[in-house]
Amino acid sequence: MDHNDTSLYDLIAKQLSSVTTAEENTVIEQWLEQSAENRDTYAKLQLIWQDSVHAVKPQKQYNTAAAWEKVSHSVQAPVPLRARFSGFKYAAAAAILVLLSAGAWWLASRPTLKVQELAANEGKIKSLELSDKSVITLRPGARIKYTEGARRLVELEGEAYFEVASDPAHPFVVKTPNLSFVEVLGTAFTVKTASAHTTVIVASGKVKLGAENDTSAVILSSGQKGVWGNGQMSAISNDNPNFMAWKTGILQFNDQSLVEILPQLADFYGKDIRIDESYRATATQQKATISFHDQSCDEVLHELQLLLGFNYKEEDGIIVIGR
Repeated sequence: MDHNDTSLYDLIAKQLSSVTTAEENTVIEQWLEQSAENRDTYAKLQLIWQDSVHAVKPQKQYNTAAAWEKVSHSVQAPVPLRARFSGFKYAAAAAILVLLSAGAWWLASRPTLKVQELAANEGKIKSLELSDKSVITLRPGARIKYTEGARRLVELEGEAYFEVASDPAHPFVVKTPNLSFVEVLGTAFTVKTASAHTTVIVASGKVKLGAENDTSAVILSSGQKGVWGNGQMSAISNDNPNFMAWKTGILQFNDQSLVEILPQLADFYGKDIRIDESYRATATQQKATISFHDQSCDEVLHELQLLLGFNYKEEDGIIVIGR
């Protein structure tokens, strides 16, 4: 980011003050998509805003429109519209960001503002303990960005299990690519992100799920599952005992049909498993009570085959269950 680009700083200041238009938000989003450096800079600016703006308190309310009308009669040259701040809070935010552009070196000297990344690659689970003693476990393929500062904020892509240390004064926030926010005080839960929706399952404690500053956000308690996407929200009891199987390595099925079992196997092993249409009616009636611990997909299918009597074959990466 060019630290002399004050117009961009103005837009960011407006967004942090919640006064941007939809078009201005689009400009910022396009700038964020241009590079990882831009996203890193924006994250640092957010932290400075969070740390600094609470110290700026207006002492008096002014009639800005009336004052501008009075001054405009005595000024010959037109003043750009962009120079008219839409309130004290916006002015404070702009001042903070402009000061930052004059002393950008200060950001690099603050280790607590550094945005760090962790990815669970190579098909392996990864765990991380933050400075506040919260523990994050990443499912293979997941990625997070986080900062070790006063604000406990984590950006997640993929699926992860969070064990959050209690700190009522500093809520723990998980941000997802689809702009949903998960806020907690101290609890354990999983978050699974997708392009259009976010799924949260609470193991203990309470979690708030919604968009940022969303008054319709829902509070989820232990044993509940919430799904957020396209502005819609649902909260139901979690009926999936295997939601943490990727972390524990244990799959358990209690009187479930083959039609119910196979999608869970597909998710756990990352396989494309399908039922031949001519066999679907039979698969609906076949039920099993069985558990598996750290076994391969082929081993699990073979045990189910012996138990239920179906056949299966794999072609071009697709497993088909049939007669």
